[in-house]
Amino acid sequence: MSADDSSVRTQRDRRIEVANAAWRVIVREGLDRTSMRAIAQELGATTGVVTHYFRDKEAMILFALERVFEHVLVDMQAAAQGLTGLARLEKMICIALPLKMSDKDDWKVWVAFLGYSIGREHLVIEHRKRYDLLRQFISQELTNLQTAKLIRADIDITLEANALIALVDGIGTGVVICPDQFSAKQQRYLVQRHINSLSA
Repeated sequence: MSADDSSVRTQRDRRIEVANAAWRVIVREGLDRTSMRAIAQELGATTGVVTHYFRDKEAMILFALERVFEHVLVDMQAAAQGLTGLARLEKMICIALPLKMSDKDDWKVWVAFLGYSIGREHLVIEHRKRYDLLRQFISQELTNLQTAKLIRADIDITLEANALIALVDGIGTGVVICPDQFSAKQQRYLVQRHINSLSA
């Protein structure tokens, strides 16, 4: 590895460290009360260190959200390895649910950012990009199932991809607002029930 490559990696690692500190503050304090100063305190550094890596709070949150989104897609693909049919789709969708405590923290930040985006069109556009990518990802899985005649031929692929996203969004938001609303078992059941309704 060259010195330049090492420097780039160190920079990215430090950005991730700062973003993780921001994540913890948001989970604990909420997005509105999260400031560059609070993040610096969480990190045990000066505000100057934080602003060196991110020009403002929005840039930092977008970076953190992108990392989580990338991890979800990677985890969905990894979970699907070795699986086929409806079981494969079910496993992939369940990966995005707040089944564990760490997942609930991610959902808290996701929901907080959705609210924060209202009235900030550039942030709405960023969210839309992520939903578009997720829709394409799920649509491809549904298309494969339809080609294999494992789900009904009359299904509107885009509509059903949106429905699955809406189901996950609804469950995730519900768990953020009321943690006891859906147990992990109930979350899986709701996804399974919906996917089974598509079966050929």
